[in-house]
Amino acid sequence: MYPIDLSDYERVRPLFRKQDLHLPLQAILAGDISAPIYVDNTLRPQTALTWTGHRFYLAGAPGNLEMVAQARKIFFGVYALQAWQSGIDSYVVNYPTEEWEPFITAMLAQKYPIKTQRSYFSLKANSIEWKSLLPAGFSIRQVNAQLLKEPWQNLEFLTDEMISERDSVEDFLAKSFGLCLVRADQIVGWCLSEYNTRHRCEVGIATHEDYQRRGFATLLASAFIELARSRDVARIGWHCSATNIGSGATALKTGFEKISDYPAFMGWFDDAKNLASNGYFAHGRGEYAQALEFYEKAFPLGDVPDWAYWGAACDAALLGRSEKALHYLAEAVKRGFDDYESIVGSKHLLSLHDTPGWQAILQSLKKEQN
Repeated sequence: MYPIDLSDYERVRPLFRKQDLHLPLQAILAGDISAPIYVDNTLRPQTALTWTGHRFYLAGAPGNLEMVAQARKIFFGVYALQAWQSGIDSYVVNYPTEEWEPFITAMLAQKYPIKTQRSYFSLKANSIEWKSLLPAGFSIRQVNAQLLKEPWQNLEFLTDEMISERDSVEDFLAKSFGLCLVRADQIVGWCLSEYNTRHRCEVGIATHEDYQRRGFATLLASAFIELARSRDVARIGWHCSATNIGSGATALKTGFEKISDYPAFMGWFDDAKNLASNGYFAHGRGEYAQALEFYEKAFPLGDVPDWAYWGAACDAALLGRSEKALHYLAEAVKRGFDDYESIVGSKHLLSLHDTPGWQAILQSLKKEQN
């Protein structure tokens, strides 16, 4: 596969026509984002790939085994290396049709990518008067240079997101826009534009964990829509995981309509974290033996988070392997998993309650908490 010049990007635009809902692609093709595009043939391209941030895109028609090998080389030898050096630890592979899935599985062979479903919403109409939702003591502020000069306790909560899709804070201020909800010297939440291009943008939104489940996402999204309209944005998109019920509900409540669900593959560059995440998703599917297998593959590879040992304990208990379950539960506690209520109340660990090892773990956990 060969990289092409920006002057040739229009030549490959037809290959991406089935992925119009992905605004980062449109921004790349418009030259608003500096990103490489590789094609199988510079004169008559049939297959293309590109990326920005943690998003990797395939387009056109999947190629043969030689094309798989070249795509794999680019993915790990160029893209993954650049992403890792930029502090990006995960990726999402987007593709236009199901016929790409064997290609992707081969491209990421032995890396255990996770197939997931995502949803796309587009703004239809917003009728919420957001000012009526604003509680006393809170205010909405536009994200600008003045805001960033003020002494917020958690400014990084905002700036980390600003640079997640732009090269720098200054680049965000020049090319994007957004607002945040504040209270005293705390940034409560933010809603920012992403990939602004050709009178379009996408939405990035979050509420600080201390203020969630209070309707602030609806408030932020409604205020953002008003700001976007004032900036002549005609089309606003909203992507989220299909399993993220809260995000989807907020989108619908604020006037977005669901356009489609679409598949994607995701993964983590760190093998230990990726295997542990596979264990988490396998457990969610009820595949407890496979989940435990993934966790146990992850443990020898590096620094695995405490929740992975907790997950392995739950799956081992569900499979009737009490000794192994107790071992992993003790390891989870040792590594910092100290949620006593979750441990005692877990239905997955019921088979351990009558074992001597169970009482020993609870006693050690109580001592640590005291």
